[in-house]
Amino acid sequence: MQMLSRYFTPFALVLILSAVRFGEPEPRTTKIAVAILLADMLLNWWIGKNQYRWVGWAGRFRQMQVWLNFVWAMPLFYLLYPYWGPMWLLFVLAPTAAALTTSKFETVLCALAAAGAMIGIIWSSQPLEGPFLGMVLSHAAFIIIFSLFVHSLAQTALRLRDAFGANS
Repeated sequence: MQMLSRYFTPFALVLILSAVRFGEPEPRTTKIAVAILLADMLLNWWIGKNQYRWVGWAGRFRQMQVWLNFVWAMPLFYLLYPYWGPMWLLFVLAPTAAALTTSKFETVLCALAAAGAMIGIIWSSQPLEGPFLGMVLSHAAFIIIFSLFVHSLAQTALRLRDAFGANS
């Protein structure tokens, strides 16, 4: 999970701060988004710092972190998507983390939840029709397919590790 935090946290920061800076949302929206971002960063830091303190709970901490990242993505997306189109990429982060740390079933569940939440939030604010519907469905498909791809890569890496570890 530390590898995910090392790469995905800066990406999420760049995405959200770019939306705030270049999308120019209202000051109230900016304050709420930054507060959510800070809460997410603090909680992720705390989980990362403490997940191995209670070894028996490490797996649960990872699952909790995956789902909390999904939960944080929803209000951030809702607030900032009207100002910054690339905000949909926030919904890629939690399923990718799930792909590296959980089962295939939980990866699919998280990816479907993320894709569904993205579609639902967009649909609640504007009609999904024509080329825009195609774009939204393409984003949703990417979330699911990319998560499954990362899960397959992670499983392949584990099989290779086990195969070479057995031959040593």
